This record gives sequence, structure tokens and C-alpha cells, in this order.
Amino acid sequence: MTTKPGILPREGLYIDPIFNYLRQTLLHPLFTLGCLYLVHGAKLSAVVPYEKSVQLIAGTSFFLWLNDWLSAKSRNNWVIDDSWDWKKELVVVTGGSGGIGGGVAQRLAAMGARVIVLDITPLTYKPVVVNNAGLSRGQTIVEGNYSDNIITLKTNLLAPFLLSKEFLPNMIRQNHGHIFNVASMSAYIPPPGIADYAASKAGLIAFNECLSQELRVQNALKVRTSLAVLSFTKTPLFKGETNQSRFLMPLLHVDTVVDAIVDTLDGLATGPFDKQLVCLNLMEYELASPGSDVFTTTKLL
Repeated sequence: MTTKPGILPREGLYIDPIFNYLRQTLLHPLFTLGCLYLVHGAKLSAVVPYEKSVQLIAGTSFFLWLNDWLSAKSRNNWVIDDSWDWKKELVVVTGGSGGIGGGVAQRLAAMGARVIVLDITPLTYKPVVVNNAGLSRGQTIVEGNYSDNIITLKTNLLAPFLLSKEFLPNMIRQNHGHIFNVASMSAYIPPPGIADYAASKAGLIAFNECLSQELRVQNALKVRTSLAVLSFTKTPLFKGETNQSRFLMPLLHVDTVVDAIVDTLDGLATGPFDKQLVCLNLMEYELASPGSDVFTTTKLL
């Protein structure tokens, strides 16, 4: 059962919700362009000494909004798939015996979808399975043994590659489906001690990018791909503490990530998906690509 966020985020007060609030209020084009009209169009520039600043803020907010809108349309190939009905969909969740995968499986099952959970961990409850398809041994390249390296790469990269390969032919034939890949910030900023994990997540990002382009070439424009680039999240994979500022880089709650994933899936299924699910909007323009729906969360995993 996922927890409901209160007035503050589950992680407490940090920079992301403040930035989001500003983007939706004071930095929204409707507000900034309205201020620009009052200052310039209504001839109030004589009493307002910051006309150039107002022009700069209004222009920036408009182009950011336009970039968001065009990027969302491009990622979805400028088409809408209105055939989604959760009661008729079959959802496969890997790594679903707990953590993020379990939360996603629970939420989708509650929405009426038929959920299949694949995991090597025994199920802890029925009928919804909670799993998390990710593995990290936390050893250096020299210290790690061959079997640990192989199972990490197989679990984090080869398994999602081959599983997607099994379902893709039918998705392409029906021009309907959604493949959601969960990666990590360590693919971009790999710390010492998790080289195999970081390499597998970097490979998963490349796989997601290539897949999105192949679907366009095969004219399966309504088959979606999504990519979550996660940071430190409080799951069985990581239960410790970070040395980073909680305001800038909070330790994410599992339900926050679950909400983002389910909202992404549901956003594409219920109507035009015009929203990038980004927990850290400051990273959005660096990590988001035109080939898929990408959302990031703070810090690296």
C-alpha cells in the first residue's frame, strides 16, 4: 500500500518541489507574459525600472514551456494512442517482490490491469507481487569475482533486453504497447565500487535509445518507451545514508518513484502525454532526449 504525500513531499522540503512550484506559477508564461504586457503594453515602463529583466524572464519562461511541449510531442511521434484500457492490458513487472517494482505492480493491479511479476525472490504476498529488477554487489573491478560480475550484467542488462525482445514483435504488429526501463544516475556519474552495475545501467540507457529509434523505423509509432534515471532510493538495494545535502539531493521514498512510474504509464494510456516526469527539473534538459520519455531523480545510485 503506497503512502499518500502530505503538504510536503515524502522526502521533506528540498529544491525540486520549489522549482516545480515556480515553473507552474511565477515562471509560467501566462504570468510572465501578463507582467510583460502590463510593463510594456500598458505603458508602465516609466514607473517600473526593470523592464529588460521582465522581458528576459518572460522570454525564457515561454521558450522553456515551448521546449517542453515540442519535446513531449516529438517523443510521442506526434500521435496519440487512444486504445489503452487498463482492464484489457497485460503488464509484466520484473523485480517485483518488493521495493519499486512491487509498488508499481500494486498500483497497476489496483487500476484493473492484469499483472505478471517475474523475480528470483519468493513472493511475500498475493495477488500482487512486489519486485525490483536490479542488482549491485558493491565491489571494485579487482575485488569482484567473475560470477558476481556476470549475474549483475545479466540481471540489469541482458534480462530486460531479452524480455523486451520477446514482447516486441506482438507490440509492433498491434502498434500498441509500452516498455519502461529503469536506469540509474550511475550510468552518467559512476562512483567507484560499482563498475559492473554502472556499465549495465549505461547499456540499458543505450538499449532504450536504440529501441525508440527502431520503433520509429518500423512505423510502430504508438509503441512507447520510457526511461527512469534514478538516484539514491530507499529500497532493499540501498538502505544507507548519503553524505549529500538533503535539500539538494534527498534520499527518495519508494512511493515517490512508484507514483512517477505509474503516472507515466497512465499518462500515455489516458490521453495526450504532454508531461515529462522529472523529479529534478534542473537536470531535465541535460538528460532528456527526443527518443523517449525520460524522468530523472536527484543524486546518483
